[in-house]
Amino acid sequence: MTELETTKRTNPLDALMTKTQVVRRKFKSGLPRTIKNRKLSKMEALARTMELFDKLRSEMDAAGLDMNDVSAGLVYTQPGNERVLANVARLPKPGPGSVGKFCDEVMDLGEPVLFLGVLFAQHDSDPECKAKHKNVVFVWPFMLGPEAEGRLLAARNQEAQGGFKNLPN
Repeated sequence: MTELETTKRTNPLDALMTKTQVVRRKFKSGLPRTIKNRKLSKMEALARTMELFDKLRSEMDAAGLDMNDVSAGLVYTQPGNERVLANVARLPKPGPGSVGKFCDEVMDLGEPVLFLGVLFAQHDSDPECKAKHKNVVFVWPFMLGPEAEGRLLAARNQEAQGGFKNLPN
């Protein structure tokens, strides 16, 4: 009996992309195709956010890139507060006590709260990368529907424009 040859298949586009772009493509292609459109509890939202953030950081590390070049935030809204489209609870860099503070922040959110998805920011430190692709922001939704998607995209667009600290008065 002969052993089967295993060949590693590569996407031909990978040669045209930086390592960071390849990691992002692989990460996004590995996400579930369907979204369970239901309200998540605080614990579920925390678990899914941590899982996705850890997966992206691990893929960055496996590619030989700096895991600290990615950050994430849990995007949520609180119905009844129509002045704010969406809020983002930012995940801290992993370290002693930092994750606990983030969990406390989410668990202390008043009710009602709807968790919309996860916002990711990824920095590409490759010198060959074009300036407009150096810092990329993308989201992964937990809920579907025009209102939820609009709020999630508003959070993404605000982050892409410099974050919530740069809101004009």
